[in-house]
Amino acid sequence: MNHPIRSVALLGRPLVNFVFVIAASLGAWYALVTLTGVSELTTRLPQDVVGYLFTDEDAGQNRSEVLGALGQTILDAGIGFVAGLTAATLLATAMVMFGGVEAATMPMVMVLRTVPLVALAPVITLLFGNGFWCVAVMSGIVVLFPALVNIAFGLRSVTPQMRDVVTVYGGSSWDVLRRVAYPSALPSIFAAIRISVPGAITGALIAEYFTTTNSVGKAVNTSLALYQYDKLWSLIVVVTVVSVLGYLLAQLAETVVLTRYGQRAGRT
Repeated sequence: MNHPIRSVALLGRPLVNFVFVIAASLGAWYALVTLTGVSELTTRLPQDVVGYLFTDEDAGQNRSEVLGALGQTILDAGIGFVAGLTAATLLATAMVMFGGVEAATMPMVMVLRTVPLVALAPVITLLFGNGFWCVAVMSGIVVLFPALVNIAFGLRSVTPQMRDVVTVYGGSSWDVLRRVAYPSALPSIFAAIRISVPGAITGALIAEYFTTTNSVGKAVNTSLALYQYDKLWSLIVVVTVVSVLGYLLAQLAETVVLTRYGQRAGRT
């Protein structure tokens, strides 16, 4: 009998967060345009974007162009998200299990983190070509460092007492990792996922700006060069909405999983 109520409660917070983010973004948008005195030739308001996508005579074609570019960007970001998160999980596991791995890999990870992605773009393009894999790699690089730090922190949160319990019953280090460390690290893993979703999209957009043709990043570059400001603002809006939705879906998945494993107690 409590399952429907519990389901509504689980959905409630992400929905409230989504409404709040959208309302705050709209308020900031109007304030930016109206209070800063920027030129009306280059700026658009929310109603202009709605008109471009839904009510203008060419709205159908406009939506097709915007959504086509958005689909490519979501694909690029998705590949980068999976690749970056998988690499971060494997590296974090190796760092926890083998002490020398961290000393060997962290300098390279720090280089990827500190060097601007724009500066790395030419090198990555030379290695992977000017296409899909280049974008996926650049998106994955953005995901790698924050995910690695969060997941490694979570895996190291195993207390000596928890480790001793597994060891007393004949468990190995792998058993400690599988039965204790990963379940204990779930909050940190989901924190990494939430951070990685918008990060993957950001990385994909930066890469697309230089490489992929049919994508939001390239379309933004082209629209800016051709003074197509209605399209430019529409692209920015849809990719922002997708980024927020991705973050909230990750938050919802976190709530469901941590509730299932009894780890929501005391969490805000």
